[in-house]
Amino acid sequence: MGQDVTLASDYSTGVLSKDRPTEFERINLLQDWIDPETRAVLSQIGVVPDWRCLEIGAGAGSVADWLSDQCAEGTVTAVDIDTRFLQELERPNLRVLRGDIGELEFAPKSFDLIHARLTFCHLPNRNEILARAVQWLAPGGWLVIGDHFSLPEEFSTYELRRRFLGGIAKLWEAQGTDMNWAPTMPSRMAQAGLRDIGTRALANSVGDGSAYDRFTLVNTRQHCDYLIERGLLTADEMRGVLNQLADPDFFELRTITVYAWGRRP
Repeated sequence: MGQDVTLASDYSTGVLSKDRPTEFERINLLQDWIDPETRAVLSQIGVVPDWRCLEIGAGAGSVADWLSDQCAEGTVTAVDIDTRFLQELERPNLRVLRGDIGELEFAPKSFDLIHARLTFCHLPNRNEILARAVQWLAPGGWLVIGDHFSLPEEFSTYELRRRFLGGIAKLWEAQGTDMNWAPTMPSRMAQAGLRDIGTRALANSVGDGSAYDRFTLVNTRQHCDYLIERGLLTADEMRGVLNQLADPDFFELRTITVYAWGRRP
């Protein structure tokens, strides 16, 4: 395989671009997997009916839609860099806003809840945006972030998987993604002035027939296609990776989803 590989320089044109033909299916499977965890975290905080909410990286809108119900007397602003999967959401208290959260600005004290899920890890200026989000919170408002901690490729006991995961790591590096950032969220929130910090973690395995397992299959196919297009994976290796996932003896702990939240005094 060639050494000079052109990779996307940002999230919107990379492997998870909404132009990818399987991206809508992938996002819906992601929602099937993680929505119960997200709702449990937000319910633990205690969503209030008149809250003003900001959903960062709204995807296909399942969280924004749920928050519109929970905050029927309030408002929900759903932001995404590409809103094509949000166009069918029609709620009187929901506003869909297209834009890069790194370039958008909101007035101080605008929101009672700011939530982001599997988004901050993909933002090259994630720490700056976290600090700005704290300023967008009203006193007593909550910042809630869920993100992935991806286990290093060397943790895999499968040689082919290690090569596949190594290719993915190159994609993440090219677009400024950091899959090791999630464990730092609680301390960063505290350093930004938030209080009542809380955390919750969910281990995600492949090969157990779970919702995460189903999501991983489509996610893997999409990544394999992208890696083949850029010469980081051969078609034979892609078939091997996918066959491995179908092997009843295959099992692997792959990621840990970390949720962290804090309240502005």
